[in-house]
Amino acid sequence: MSKARLIFSTGSLWLTDTAYSFELAAEAGFDGIEIMCDQRFTTRNPDYLLSLAERYQLPILAVHTPFSDDVPGWGKNSTELGRVTSSVQLAEQIGAEVVVVHLPMKLWYRSFKVGRLLQGQYLAGGVFREIKEWIEQGTLKTMQAQTPVKIAIENMPISEFLGRSVDFANWNTPQAWSSIHDHLTLDTTHWGTFNIDPIEPLRMAGERVAHIHLSNYKNKREHRLPQDGELSLGAFLQELVKMDFGGTVSVELHPDALAFENPTATRRKMAETVAFCRQHLQGTIEGTPL
Repeated sequence: MSKARLIFSTGSLWLTDTAYSFELAAEAGFDGIEIMCDQRFTTRNPDYLLSLAERYQLPILAVHTPFSDDVPGWGKNSTELGRVTSSVQLAEQIGAEVVVVHLPMKLWYRSFKVGRLLQGQYLAGGVFREIKEWIEQGTLKTMQAQTPVKIAIENMPISEFLGRSVDFANWNTPQAWSSIHDHLTLDTTHWGTFNIDPIEPLRMAGERVAHIHLSNYKNKREHRLPQDGELSLGAFLQELVKMDFGGTVSVELHPDALAFENPTATRRKMAETVAFCRQHLQGTIEGTPL
């Protein structure tokens, strides 16, 4: 049986209240929570988050750095690196094991404010080089040595821009990403945008993988239900069992994949997702040992 903990990302229901994610995750049978930090202080207030963890008996095992540069109430939040530092501090306060940090985007990608253009995601303005230098100059390793929290670098998707597929991120190949840092976050749907089976980078990175973002890829749409899409995520989860993966597997979906406007459907889809993941993480498939 896998030692992995199956957790739920609040980013999957970011359009709803933070407490609602805890409530539904507890009902569905998840082992814990990943907090997606955003503009709402409820996603970054350690006392409030710990109260939710206690109320629903769900430990917060991962923290995701904010996408936006608009995070009121956090000091040093005007820069990308400042938000990483604040996220690590939050993780230390609430006992999380992992902080997720995106691979840095290329300089020209963030050379000016482009608003909500690519895939509906907010893109911060200003010249962008801080995170790239943080990695290249060894400051990441220095920060890592000062905290028990694993700072886990996440691979990024390819994007459609002016009718073409463009890779905006640095080090965004299985070969480069798999060796960039001691701790990594593997996002399955992001590899799916490249038509890459996520088992390939998983094997390349090996024990460096500390955290998984689990979701499928279907009809050029990311963050679909793990059990419904073009990626063989059952086989991927079985591979985690074979490699004795003991980290965290976080279900990170788009809210529409969970039919967020229909609470009954949301609960059903979350329960089905937990059942699918448990089936493949238990070390047997239909009674046959792996």
